[in-house]
Amino acid sequence: MNDNQLNLFGSVQKRIEYLKSIIRHHDHKYYIDADPEIADSEYDDLLKELRALEEEYPEFITPDSPTQRVSGEPLKEFVTVEHEFPMLSIDNTYSENELRDFDSRLKRVLGVNSVAYSVELKVDGVAVSLIYENGSLVRALSRGDGIRGDDITNNVKTIRSLSLYIQDSSFPKKLTLRGEVFLTRDQFNAINRERSEHGETLFANPRNAAAGSLKLLDAREVDRRNLDIVIHGVAGHTQLGVASHYDAMQKLERFGMRINKPVTYCENIDAVLALREKILEMRASLPFDIDGMVVKVDDYDYQRQLGMTAKSPRWVIAYKFPAEQATTRVLDIAIQVGRTGILTPVAILEPTLVSGSTVSRASLYNRDEIEKKDIRIHDMVLIEKGGEIIPKVVKVIESQRTGLEQKYVFPEKCPECGAGVIQFKNEVAVRCENISCPAQLKRRIEHFASRDAMNIDGLGQSLINQLVETKLLHSVSDLYHLSVEELAGLDKMGAKSAGNIITALENSKKNGLDRLIHGLGIRHVGLRLSTVLSGIFSTLDKLGNASFDELIAVPDVGDIVAESILNFFQSDQNRREIEALREAGLNFVQSELSDETIDKSSPFYQKTVLFTGSLEKFSRTEAGELVKQRGGKVAAAISKAVDYVVAGTDPGSKYQKAQDLNINIIDETTFNKML
Repeated sequence: MNDNQLNLFGSVQKRIEYLKSIIRHHDHKYYIDADPEIADSEYDDLLKELRALEEEYPEFITPDSPTQRVSGEPLKEFVTVEHEFPMLSIDNTYSENELRDFDSRLKRVLGVNSVAYSVELKVDGVAVSLIYENGSLVRALSRGDGIRGDDITNNVKTIRSLSLYIQDSSFPKKLTLRGEVFLTRDQFNAINRERSEHGETLFANPRNAAAGSLKLLDAREVDRRNLDIVIHGVAGHTQLGVASHYDAMQKLERFGMRINKPVTYCENIDAVLALREKILEMRASLPFDIDGMVVKVDDYDYQRQLGMTAKSPRWVIAYKFPAEQATTRVLDIAIQVGRTGILTPVAILEPTLVSGSTVSRASLYNRDEIEKKDIRIHDMVLIEKGGEIIPKVVKVIESQRTGLEQKYVFPEKCPECGAGVIQFKNEVAVRCENISCPAQLKRRIEHFASRDAMNIDGLGQSLINQLVETKLLHSVSDLYHLSVEELAGLDKMGAKSAGNIITALENSKKNGLDRLIHGLGIRHVGLRLSTVLSGIFSTLDKLGNASFDELIAVPDVGDIVAESILNFFQSDQNRREIEALREAGLNFVQSELSDETIDKSSPFYQKTVLFTGSLEKFSRTEAGELVKQRGGKVAAAISKAVDYVVAGTDPGSKYQKAQDLNINIIDETTFNKML
């Protein structure tokens, strides 16, 4: 910030307050409304400016600042705090008759002919209590035993969809809210994929993953889990000045809170039961798991009259849905070998229909899982479709055993290469100990060549399999020693295709450092962290020589990640591979565009561009890089801040929204000419 800006805002403190306010606004637009108004890079610039000012003037740092979402140091233990309003459990039922009995009982106690209800989705997550004072989130507590819970404030503050500060002057001076912390299915799957690759125990479902995340003592690790939250209740009805639950939720939404939508007002129990079918229909399309709907007496006065038992309120019940389960037979158990050498067992099932799709495989996770559940070939099993990519086996139906079932013997040798397998202490994973195992090599090369890593077009799974099996590749770096003649001699390859791949390999040498770091496949280091590391260390050599203390100083790096990075670069084999990649001519330096090298005459200079649909000449990532090289910015979502929308084939809903916002829409041919 320059002197003119300071004069404009009057003081550093006013500028800091302005930045906090505008960042909160954009957080709400992005995480709650899903309608961002500025490009990601513009948001990052605002956050960087705020962080720099707070570092220079620490006396102006407040706990609710957007920079304070992730605390720097792990806790030694959680502090237990008594709830001001007890967090009781909720009674539940699977029966329509029991739900009608619930309604009849309430009408009898209240002496009325009809009771109105508010109905919400029963998100399958973890309940938390949120305490706001003077608009700021001051404390977050776990349920605990209902009377006392753990202070998990640092962990909850990492959730981007949660407002840390409410600017509205009419917001109560003190307010206690109830929320549900959860993981989307996509995020849950991403966490389990990473844990599987690293030989860690997999989470059974998204709820367990969310609960485990909130128990971590290091908020930086929690931040990497990308937790989400919805607000579903107010503790102490008088705090908001409304007469019903439905009105309370609408008011909280106006304050900027992310409530548990949809909240549906139902005049009577018949309307509640009619809503059940609608919720069941939408269940599969939701990005997160639900296991029913929560039915609450809407009127706060009625709630007070009904009161509560020692365990639960009398005015609310959870109407739970049956699990998405089916029974089928295990035909066989197969082993898959991943790029880190982990042997993952998969049950091959007799095809069966679960929730509208045919299932023929189920994850068995690891050897311990098979032994614990005593899963045998030809067993009849109960499978469940939850947040996982493929279903899991819930249990064996032992009553249907015939005596012909076969106990599965976990292989003592890798099925891909025949080498011995090993299980490290404190790990559930069984690994192939052969670093040259073809299966591992294939998966490592696939990862290295993938679009999010080195983006080597044309180098797909089938070709990689041929290259490894014909012994043309013994390592990732061997890719850069392939010739057109060697490639052209392979099945379904010609001189032209071979030439294109050699060109793609040559082009990949110029990739940014972030892509190379991601392509190396360091445990716990994904695409986002690769970008952070490349920006901070600027060269691969500096990253490779970084100390433990230097690594944990990085915002997204905790002890486990730091150890993983150190171990990777301390490996003699990895160092030899890195040197081979250096000799092949790959870029080891984070290059930044200087103002002098940007073509300011480009029509994309200082413009924001959004890509939608499929492009023929470039991938969207490549097209975005071309815009950035010309001084432009790339948006991830449509908004008024976008200057151009480049529409490929099948552009989808963003095209229509661009038309509605009167944004300049161009096709790929026009885009190429503008380049």
